[in-house]
Amino acid sequence: MRRKQLFMKLVAAGFFGLILAHHSIAQVHAVAVVVNPKNPTTNLSLGDLRKVFAGEKRTWPGGLPVKIMVRGPGTRERLALLRILEMSESEYKQYWAAQVFRGEADAEPMVLPSFGMTKEAMSLFPGAIALVDIQDFKAGMEIKIINVEGHMPGEAGYPNF
Repeated sequence: MRRKQLFMKLVAAGFFGLILAHHSIAQVHAVAVVVNPKNPTTNLSLGDLRKVFAGEKRTWPGGLPVKIMVRGPGTRERLALLRILEMSESEYKQYWAAQVFRGEADAEPMVLPSFGMTKEAMSLFPGAIALVDIQDFKAGMEIKIINVEGHMPGEAGYPNF
């Protein structure tokens, strides 16, 4: 009887609705890898994606310099980035501080506070790469979604960042 009462209290409090809402949002809010439309790249393996966002791969095919753009801590895109790199936020900050200190990078990746700024910056840097919430993407934008492991966001086989 106590179990049923607990269940009823949780239902009354909306607990299960929150779980279901979170689950459906997670399915809808995929994170996409985007580049400047002038970038000829159409697909990256997960390993290459890690190398790009870790600053280990510094040029695109053809010699165009990679320009990494990231969202700030706590955003869906930043959390996806940390999962791609298999790092915590503090490990990420330490990693980039060490890269700059050793002279392996000129600076940390550009941190952009909004999707609008990401979209604007993507158009200014031909070698730009970023992660965006797929729901922010609209047809006709000056950014290009690329495949990861041969799949587009929302398709079976697309990595769950």
